[in-house]
Amino acid sequence: MHLYLLRHGEAEPRNYDDSGRALTSHGEHEVMDVARQFAKRDIKLTSCFHSPFTRAAQTCSLFLSESGSTIKPEPLLLLTPDHRALQVLAFLRSLKSQHVLLVTHNPLVSELLAVLTNTDIDSMHIFSTGELDAVHCQACTTGGGELAFRLGQQV
Repeated sequence: MHLYLLRHGEAEPRNYDDSGRALTSHGEHEVMDVARQFAKRDIKLTSCFHSPFTRAAQTCSLFLSESGSTIKPEPLLLLTPDHRALQVLAFLRSLKSQHVLLVTHNPLVSELLAVLTNTDIDSMHIFSTGELDAVHCQACTTGGGELAFRLGQQV
């Protein structure tokens, strides 16, 4: 499986409703820039899942549109910030798709990359907003993946 982990773009400041925070203009630009980089790689996504939080759903929609993908994204509660990487891995093992995009949040996305690549949690890479990391997975298990490439906003 080829897994593409995308953290949502920059969002409005925290308030009482974390799930309703929208992308800022800067966050939209982050996502569009990464989507254009991704499109140049000519990768055809076969599945897309996103956190139902507003900023992740907006990120997903912008990314798919800007990258030229026509797949239908699906909201997935497992991708909200309060879930753990091992829960997401169990879900991924049930999929038959080959090129899967997950749009989610920190700390989950950083933990997921660390678990897949068997990186110590204390020294794991922390995703920036709008960052996409591609992981080629032999198996959706601890240590079952290898980082293939990382895309971020071009300054």
